[in-house]
Order: sequence, then structure tokens, then C-alpha cells
Amino acid sequence: MTRTAAAQGDHGVLVTAVMLSCLLVAGHVTAQSAAPAPHIPGMAMAAAEPMPPPFYREWTFHVLIGLIAATAGVFAHRTWSRRRWRRPPAGVMQEAVLVVDLIASTQLATHHGGSLAMRARNALEERTLAAARRQGVAFVENTGDGCMMTFPSVTAAVQSAVALLRDLRDRPPDLAPGPPLDVRAGVTYGEILLDSRGGRHGAAINKAFRLMGVPSDAFVAVEGEERLKAVPDRNRIFLDEEAANEPGSGAVAPRQVGVCRLKGFTGFHRVYEMPWNGA
Repeated sequence: MTRTAAAQGDHGVLVTAVMLSCLLVAGHVTAQSAAPAPHIPGMAMAAAEPMPPPFYREWTFHVLIGLIAATAGVFAHRTWSRRRWRRPPAGVMQEAVLVVDLIASTQLATHHGGSLAMRARNALEERTLAAARRQGVAFVENTGDGCMMTFPSVTAAVQSAVALLRDLRDRPPDLAPGPPLDVRAGVTYGEILLDSRGGRHGAAINKAFRLMGVPSDAFVAVEGEERLKAVPDRNRIFLDEEAANEPGSGAVAPRQVGVCRLKGFTGFHRVYEMPWNGA
């Protein structure tokens, strides 16, 4: 919750409490005006003067109580909001992140129908999970057109991506009359925040999504930096610098693709590709 939303919630609590106080005071005044004057035996009615009400029936007392209640409500609301929306992470750990995404899923639905597009998504999810389970995947989240997963090591994440792409190449799912499945994969490594339910969060996950979808024309020429002549735009596995330099990141050394900017991240970032299309 933002500060603006919290302030609006506090203002609403205060207004509600004050309105309730005003209603109490109005009801009290109405009751006082409608009640008959007290009769004191031995005194004429015309000469009798009303007794002053006790302090707890004075309207100022009710207003004071209302303001105290409003103040207490504001503090209680703030405390509840902070505990609800600013919970600290349940844990912090280092993990490798693998993001896999289906290419041109919208075109599949447009040209071949929603049924075929759904079959393609299901086939990709089944193949991805099968490859990931063999590598001891720690966490899986469906992203609609793909999956986001975390692994205890970069090696496990890279091997899962390689196994998936080779499986799609060697055993393409039956999606006739649609085309073969084309995917992109991104692998990063870094600090992951765990919430109380085991969900994963953190910059490393956001970076994996940006890395997976970076277009080939986003790479820039930087003096002294190597760059591939042809940057693949599909059926590829891109790694960030942290993942590429992690010990044992793969049996085959990744090669540098080039340098690019990633949306949401400052500066330039080296991008690496993991070769997988061999035998």
C-alpha cells in the first residue's frame, strides 16, 4: 500500500469516527429536549429550575470521547496496514532463475484457433516441467505462455533449458496444422526473496524476464566488447553475466552475445548464449 492510499484510509477512519460522535451528540441533545423537566416535591412547577446534567451527559464530553476514539482508530489502522502490507521476507537465498516463454502465441490463436494455442501452451508446460524435475527444480510458477522456475544452481537451470529445447527439436508435439513450437529462455542468478507462502520475488526474476525477451536489435556496439554477428531471436538460451560466471554453469562454456540495455535496470549488461543445438 502506498503512502497516499494509507493516508486516505486514515482520513476515512477519522471522518467516520467524528460522524459517529456527532450522531451521538445529536441524539443526546434531542433526548434532552424531549424529556420533561424534573419535578421536585414541595416546589411549584413554575419556580422549579432544572438540575444540571451530570458531566458524562454533557455534549462536550461526548465530543471528547469521539475525538479520542477517532485518534485511536487512526493509530490502529496505521498499525494494521503496516503489518499487512510491509511484511518482511520470510527468507533470503541465492538461486538460479529460468524463464521460458512461447513465441507468437497470439498468432497461433489468431491463425489456427484458440484450441490449438491452448494445446501448444499445455505441451510446453508439460515438457518444461519434465525437464525441470530431473534437475531438482525448487519452485515453479505458470506465466500463461510459459513458466518461471528457480533452481539451486545455474547448472541445473541451464541443463533444464537445454533438455527442453532438444526435446522440442527431436520430438516436436503434434500441433497440426500449426507450426512447430519456438521458445526463448533466460537464465539469471542472484538474491531471491521468499514470502511466507514460499513464493519467489526479487530483481533476479525481473531480469530473467527482460533477458529472455530482449530483441536482437537492442544490442549496441561497445569498444572492446565482443559481439555475435547474428543474434538468434528464437530457440535460444540467454544468460546474464552473474549466471555465466557462476562456477559450473554448464558443461559447455557460454559465449558472449553482446551488450545491451535492459528495461528497468540501469547501465549496460553483458548477455551470453548457451549453445544447445549440437548432438
